[in-house]
Amino acid sequence: IVHVLFSIVFGIMYCVIAEYWPRIKMWQGCVFGFFVYLFAHVIVMPLMGLVPPLAEIPFDENLSELFGHLWWLWIMEVARRDLRNRMTGELDPEKYI
Repeated sequence: IVHVLFSIVFGIMYCVIAEYWPRIKMWQGCVFGFFVYLFAHVIVMPLMGLVPPLAEIPFDENLSELFGHLWWLWIMEVARRDLRNRMTGELDPEKYI
């Protein structure tokens, strides 16, 4: 439940911020996904004692989490952009620059 709620909250936050600050969409959302990974899995969760420190987690597990977050935000951006274009009939603002 926590993981799903986390995904929903950060996904909605990303979509709303993308409308007002287009730079968040850098590399089709992957930069945001990277920072969410750092924030959640490298800083907050170890501080809360939910996971061991980064150095104690196997490399393949860290890599899987990182690419999972990149994939999640890339899919989020593709869906966000498509839905926005269908609903407004307009391209994203940075397309006009």
